[in-house]
Amino acid sequence: MAKSLLVTLLTDFGTQDPYVAAMKGTILSICPRAQIVDLCHGVPAHDILAGAFILTECAPTFPADTLHVVVVDPGVGTRRRILFGQFGAQQYLFPDNGIITLIAQRYPLRAMVTVRNVDFVPPEDVSATFHGRDLFAPVAAHLLRGLDFHQLGPQPQSYKLIEIPQSQMHGEALLGQVIYIDRFGNLVTNIPADMVHAQWPSLDRLRVSCTGRDIGAVQGTYGFAKEGELVALFNSMGLLEVAVNQGRACDELGARLGTEVRVVGPAAG
Repeated sequence: MAKSLLVTLLTDFGTQDPYVAAMKGTILSICPRAQIVDLCHGVPAHDILAGAFILTECAPTFPADTLHVVVVDPGVGTRRRILFGQFGAQQYLFPDNGIITLIAQRYPLRAMVTVRNVDFVPPEDVSATFHGRDLFAPVAAHLLRGLDFHQLGPQPQSYKLIEIPQSQMHGEALLGQVIYIDRFGNLVTNIPADMVHAQWPSLDRLRVSCTGRDIGAVQGTYGFAKEGELVALFNSMGLLEVAVNQGRACDELGARLGTEVRVVGPAAG
């Protein structure tokens, strides 16, 4: 038996279609004792960067040896590989499309194999369009039942990583961009709080702007702004965020993924 029967699911399937339930049914048919947790099914369709962001913020909070099944997979049915990897204390089953990038940047790789062994997934039973049910779910279930992951296939020589936008200083300004928009319309940026603090120990006179709009200084939380007003803050992930108190910053500012966010210190006036 595996060290843990805990498995999470991260997909861009949403919850109104039968896809998530089909994956769960497949896992439970093979491993009835599996403990399945929905990590998130609201990843924007085909958005690998958003999936990577959600994965790295959520997965490491789980107990050691949790298996995280990641199916944000726009290349389903193509020659892209499926990989199993151990990073830090967690285990991941994921398509080789770069979605593991942020995890790989933060946690040491302990082991990785390519999923090739058809003994666990007969090829005649595999739909070209639903690998979540027909490949990921049964492999996950066999791992939960105690399958030695080395039996899945060989170690890959490499795996795909995607380029993650980085914030940087440009003159007197720290420039970043929106990398995630949550369901509240909050704009999460790639500007870490520790980078801001390192550049400007005092936040009193900083100014944050987005789409040419002055957001103002960095505040403590949403309620520091009046209802309907824009506010900049450091969120629970330690990243600069632009929000509207009880509103949607993405709509207010017309911002989207990749929109520039600027932090200017007092020296720039």
